[in-house]
Amino acid sequence: MLTPPTAVLFGVLLAWNLAAACPEPYPNEIDGLRFYAPYLAPLRPGHSDTKEVVRVLGSDQGLDLNDWRIHVYFSCKGDVSTCTHEPYNRPLDSIKITPKRRIRFNSFRLPEGFSYSSGTVSEINIACNVYSDDSGLEYWVVARGHAGYRKGDVFMIRYGPSPGGKTGDTARTGQR
Repeated sequence: MLTPPTAVLFGVLLAWNLAAACPEPYPNEIDGLRFYAPYLAPLRPGHSDTKEVVRVLGSDQGLDLNDWRIHVYFSCKGDVSTCTHEPYNRPLDSIKITPKRRIRFNSFRLPEGFSYSSGTVSEINIACNVYSDDSGLEYWVVARGHAGYRKGDVFMIRYGPSPGGKTGDTARTGQR
Protein backbone atom coordinates (compact mmCIF):
# COMPACT_ATOMS: atom_id res chain seq x y z
CA MET A 1 0.00 0.00 0.00
CA LEU A 2 1.34 3.42 -0.95
CA THR A 3 1.37 6.22 1.59
CA PRO A 4 -0.39 9.46 0.46
CA PRO A 5 2.88 11.37 -0.21
CA THR A 6 4.27 8.39 -2.16
CA ALA A 7 1.05 8.09 -4.17
CA VAL A 8 1.20 11.81 -5.06
CA LEU A 9 4.84 11.50 -6.10
CA PHE A 10 4.00 8.43 -8.17
CA GLY A 11 1.14 10.31 -9.88
CA VAL A 12 3.35 13.30 -10.67
CA LEU A 13 6.08 11.08 -12.14
CA LEU A 14 3.54 9.12 -14.18
CA ALA A 15 2.01 12.33 -15.58
CA TRP A 16 5.48 13.69 -16.38
CA ASN A 17 6.41 10.48 -18.22
CA LEU A 18 3.13 10.53 -20.18
CA ALA A 19 3.73 14.15 -21.20
CA ALA A 20 7.24 13.26 -22.36
CA ALA A 21 5.91 10.25 -24.28
CA CYS A 22 3.27 12.39 -26.03
CA PRO A 23 5.17 15.45 -27.23
CA GLU A 24 3.36 18.54 -28.49
CA PRO A 25 2.16 17.55 -31.97
CA TYR A 26 2.36 21.11 -33.36
CA PRO A 27 5.44 22.69 -31.71
CA ASN A 28 5.77 25.49 -34.28
CA GLU A 29 2.44 27.22 -33.75
CA ILE A 30 2.79 30.97 -34.12
CA ASP A 31 2.42 33.08 -30.97
CA GLY A 32 -1.03 34.67 -31.14
CA LEU A 33 -2.34 31.87 -33.36
CA ARG A 34 -2.08 28.95 -30.94
CA PHE A 35 -5.22 26.83 -31.01
CA TYR A 36 -4.01 23.30 -30.31
CA ALA A 37 -3.55 23.31 -26.52
CA PRO A 38 -6.58 25.43 -25.55
CA TYR A 39 -9.14 24.05 -28.03
CA LEU A 40 -7.96 20.97 -29.94
CA ALA A 41 -5.84 18.82 -27.61
CA PRO A 42 -5.65 15.82 -27.59
CA LEU A 43 -7.09 15.52 -31.14
CA ARG A 44 -4.63 14.13 -33.70
CA PRO A 45 -5.54 13.96 -37.40
CA GLY A 46 -4.86 10.47 -38.66
CA HIS A 47 -5.31 9.04 -35.16
CA SER A 48 -8.45 10.52 -33.58
CA ASP A 49 -11.99 9.63 -34.61
CA THR A 50 -15.46 11.17 -34.61
CA LYS A 51 -16.20 10.12 -31.02
CA GLU A 52 -13.06 11.86 -29.74
CA VAL A 53 -13.87 15.00 -31.76
CA VAL A 54 -17.30 15.13 -30.10
CA ARG A 55 -15.71 14.70 -26.65
CA VAL A 56 -13.30 17.60 -27.27
CA LEU A 57 -15.38 20.05 -29.33
CA GLY A 58 -18.88 19.04 -28.23
CA SER A 59 -19.92 18.32 -31.83
CA ASP A 60 -18.67 16.64 -34.98
CA GLN A 61 -19.59 19.84 -36.86
CA GLY A 62 -16.80 22.00 -35.47
CA LEU A 63 -16.92 24.89 -33.03
CA ASP A 64 -17.45 28.65 -33.16
CA LEU A 65 -15.07 30.86 -31.19
CA ASN A 66 -15.31 34.66 -30.90
CA ASP A 67 -13.18 35.49 -33.95
CA TRP A 68 -12.60 32.04 -35.41
CA ARG A 69 -14.43 28.94 -36.65
CA ILE A 70 -13.04 25.43 -36.14
CA HIS A 71 -13.98 23.04 -38.98
CA VAL A 72 -13.34 19.29 -38.77
CA TYR A 73 -12.92 16.98 -41.75
CA PHE A 74 -13.09 13.21 -41.59
CA SER A 75 -11.51 10.54 -43.78
CA CYS A 76 -13.57 8.19 -45.85
CA LYS A 77 -12.81 5.31 -48.14
CA GLY A 78 -13.45 5.88 -51.80
CA ASP A 79 -15.55 8.70 -53.20
CA VAL A 80 -16.65 11.57 -50.94
CA SER A 81 -20.26 10.92 -51.95
CA THR A 82 -20.08 7.48 -50.31
CA CYS A 83 -18.97 8.84 -46.92
CA THR A 84 -22.55 9.12 -45.70
CA HIS A 85 -22.93 5.36 -46.12
CA GLU A 86 -19.89 4.48 -44.01
CA PRO A 87 -19.91 3.83 -40.25
CA TYR A 88 -20.36 7.00 -38.24
CA ASN A 89 -17.09 6.82 -36.28
CA ARG A 90 -14.69 7.90 -39.03
CA PRO A 91 -11.02 8.91 -38.63
CA LEU A 92 -10.21 12.60 -38.31
CA ASP A 93 -8.47 13.82 -41.47
CA SER A 94 -7.75 17.47 -40.65
CA ILE A 95 -8.83 20.48 -38.63
CA LYS A 96 -9.13 23.86 -40.32
CA ILE A 97 -9.52 27.11 -38.48
CA THR A 98 -10.82 30.13 -40.36
CA PRO A 99 -11.04 33.73 -39.16
CA LYS A 100 -14.44 35.43 -38.93
CA ARG A 101 -12.81 38.79 -39.60
CA ARG A 102 -9.71 39.96 -41.45
CA ILE A 103 -6.52 38.86 -39.71
CA ARG A 104 -3.27 40.18 -41.16
CA PHE A 105 -0.58 37.49 -41.29
CA ASN A 106 2.28 40.01 -41.36
CA SER A 107 1.46 40.99 -37.78
CA PHE A 108 2.79 37.57 -36.66
CA ARG A 109 6.32 36.19 -36.71
CA LEU A 110 6.78 32.90 -38.55
CA PRO A 111 9.30 30.72 -36.69
CA GLU A 112 12.04 28.77 -38.44
CA GLY A 113 11.18 25.36 -39.81
CA PHE A 114 8.46 26.33 -42.28
CA SER A 115 8.59 25.75 -46.01
CA TYR A 116 6.74 27.75 -48.62
CA SER A 117 4.46 26.58 -51.41
CA SER A 118 1.41 27.89 -53.18
CA GLY A 119 -2.09 26.53 -53.10
CA THR A 120 -5.49 27.30 -54.51
CA VAL A 121 -8.90 27.05 -52.89
CA SER A 122 -10.81 25.87 -55.92
CA GLU A 123 -14.31 26.50 -54.55
CA ILE A 124 -13.74 30.25 -54.60
CA ASN A 125 -10.72 30.40 -56.93
CA ILE A 126 -8.39 32.10 -54.46
CA ALA A 127 -4.60 31.74 -54.54
CA CYS A 128 -2.74 31.35 -51.26
CA ASN A 129 0.82 31.23 -50.00
CA VAL A 130 1.08 28.12 -47.86
CA TYR A 131 3.61 27.94 -45.02
CA SER A 132 3.95 24.41 -43.66
CA ASP A 133 6.16 22.57 -41.21
CA ASP A 134 7.02 18.90 -40.64
CA SER A 135 4.26 18.42 -38.05
CA GLY A 136 1.38 18.90 -40.50
CA LEU A 137 0.68 22.52 -39.53
CA GLU A 138 -0.12 24.88 -42.42
CA TYR A 139 -0.85 28.60 -42.56
CA TRP A 140 -2.77 29.59 -45.72
CA VAL A 141 -2.32 33.29 -46.53
CA VAL A 142 -4.12 35.14 -49.34
CA ALA A 143 -1.62 35.75 -52.17
CA ARG A 144 -3.66 38.27 -54.21
CA GLY A 145 -6.64 40.39 -53.33
CA HIS A 146 -9.97 38.67 -53.88
CA ALA A 147 -13.57 39.55 -53.00
CA GLY A 148 -13.66 39.86 -49.22
CA TYR A 149 -9.92 39.21 -48.83
CA ARG A 150 -6.78 41.29 -49.16
CA LYS A 151 -3.29 40.13 -49.93
CA GLY A 152 -1.68 38.98 -46.67
CA ASP A 153 -4.90 38.00 -44.87
CA VAL A 154 -4.96 34.69 -43.01
CA PHE A 155 -7.28 32.44 -45.02
CA MET A 156 -7.01 29.37 -42.78
CA ILE A 157 -4.83 27.41 -40.41
CA ARG A 158 -4.77 23.69 -41.12
CA TYR A 159 -3.82 21.04 -38.59
CA GLY A 160 -3.18 17.82 -40.47
CA PRO A 161 -1.27 14.63 -39.80
CA SER A 162 2.49 14.88 -39.99
CA PRO A 163 3.65 13.93 -43.49
CA GLY A 164 5.07 10.67 -42.13
CA GLY A 165 2.05 10.06 -39.90
CA LYS A 166 -0.81 7.64 -40.35
CA THR A 167 -3.57 9.11 -42.49
CA GLY A 168 -5.43 6.12 -43.93
CA ASP A 169 -7.65 6.58 -46.98
CA THR A 170 -8.59 10.23 -47.20
CA ALA A 171 -10.84 12.35 -49.29
CA ARG A 172 -9.84 15.98 -49.64
CA THR A 173 -12.32 18.80 -49.74
CA GLY A 174 -10.73 20.62 -52.67
CA GLN A 175 -8.83 23.00 -50.45
CA ARG A 176 -5.51 21.54 -51.25
